[in-house]
Amino acid sequence: MAVWLVGQSFIWYHFRILVGWSIIDRLHLIQVPTFVINGRKDIAQDFVVAPFFERIQKVKWVTFENSSHTPYWEEPERYMQLVSDFLKPDA
Repeated sequence: MAVWLVGQSFIWYHFRILVGWSIIDRLHLIQVPTFVINGRKDIAQDFVVAPFFERIQKVKWVTFENSSHTPYWEEPERYMQLVSDFLKPDA
C-alpha cells in the first residue's frame, strides 16, 4: 500500500522516523576518503559536522565562509575547485 504525503505531512512523517536516530556511533566504519562540507551560515553548524571529522579516519572538512546550506550554488567556483582537488588521485 502506497502512502502519498505532501507538504507538512511529508516533512512531519520523515522527521518522526528520524527522532532518536544517529549514525555517529558508526562513522568509524567509513573507510573511504570523505569530503565533509558546511557553510558558515548553515543549519549544519560546526558542532553538527565535528563528529564526522572526528570519527572518520580519512576526512577533509571545509567550511564555506560565504554560504549557507548550498555552497555549490553560493560559492560555485571555490566549491568546484575543492571537490576537483579532493577527487584527484594522490601524487
